[in-house]
Amino acid sequence: MSTPVKRPDGTPAVPVAPATPLEPVPVVAPLGLVLIVLASVGIIIATWTLYPIDATGMWAGYRDGFMATIALVCAMALPTTLPAKPFLGVIALCGALMVFLAVFLDDPTTIFVTELVGGGVLIAGALLYGAGSRR
Repeated sequence: MSTPVKRPDGTPAVPVAPATPLEPVPVVAPLGLVLIVLASVGIIIATWTLYPIDATGMWAGYRDGFMATIALVCAMALPTTLPAKPFLGVIALCGALMVFLAVFLDDPTTIFVTELVGGGVLIAGALLYGAGSRR
């Protein structure tokens, strides 16, 4: 084994590439925002058009429309200078609540699918926005 050569000017004998810093990927934050907005608007439209016209559909429309509206308002606050983490938490909470309601309530298939898919997309959008956000 040989000893490394010390240069008088202090530069290393072997060039060292700078380490790549771990930064958020800037592409996934806009994708997450788009997913959140599309899921929220899709759920709101589904409560108007797809849900049955009976007591079950009425109450499911109220709760799903309410949660989707909250998620949409929080999504509109994400691109502002306000801190994003509380809004992402509310969006993810709305998505998780929709998934739990889909799984544990005995609703018709259209309500089940809308809640399960919409809630999953809300959670995925919140995770993507949080992973790609620089603030």
